Amino acid sequence: MTGAMEPSRNNVPAIETFQLSKIFHPDILAVNRLNLKIQQGVVHALVGPNGAGKTTTLRLLAGLSRPNRGSIFIMGYDMLRESWQAKAHLGFLPDTPAAYETLRVDEFLRFIASLYQVPKTDFEERREQYVQRFDMAGYVNKYLGELSRGMLQRTLLCGLLIRNPKILVMDEPLYGLDPEGGYVLKRIIREVAQNGTTVLISTHILSVAEEICDEFTIISEGVKVASESVRDLREKVGSGNNLEDYYINTLQGR
Repeated sequence: MTGAMEPSRNNVPAIETFQLSKIFHPDILAVNRLNLKIQQGVVHALVGPNGAGKTTTLRLLAGLSRPNRGSIFIMGYDMLRESWQAKAHLGFLPDTPAAYETLRVDEFLRFIASLYQVPKTDFEERREQYVQRFDMAGYVNKYLGELSRGMLQRTLLCGLLIRNPKILVMDEPLYGLDPEGGYVLKRIIREVAQNGTTVLISTHILSVAEEICDEFTIISEGVKVASESVRDLREKVGSGNNLEDYYINTLQGR
């Protein structure tokens, strides 16, 4: 339980893993001794080819799957031993949007707010803000089961942002969004990071990672191949190259 007597978490990494490994029966090593250290207020991208282990990694970080080996710390809390405290600081958006189809959009948002004990005044303010920004005012009375994938994605994003967690973990968050929705989300990601929220995304769109992220990690076959800040990468490769060039060359070199 958080409270006045809780030690300060201001200086701990937002996300840290040690030798994190996940094996699927009988011998598929999806994540292999992965070490990550992501500081607070950073936008970090996890990039890699299909089957690299990105989604498995994010599910491990969110506490939806247990590792076979290794450890995970969220805001200094051990996900395996202090899962309640760790999960209270983290919001997760899966790669496939799903929700209670018989709830209306507004009912869903209120349900999320009540579940995570968002104060009423904060809820009303954030609800208005994100419903307007994602252009969903005309959808708040529609059932979730009636929504397109893109509108459902916007609804889930609203629910996630209304919580205002310290860490956002999002699996392919731009997938299914139209260009306008994608533009809004990218702006919001940068804004919340400037206010101290940590954002970890997985993406296949390397230009997006380069545009909005401070740093990135490339994984392949469950192994961390490289980890760089975008600024250091630009200094290293020069202005004529980009993350896509670096990514291809790194994987080919491996």
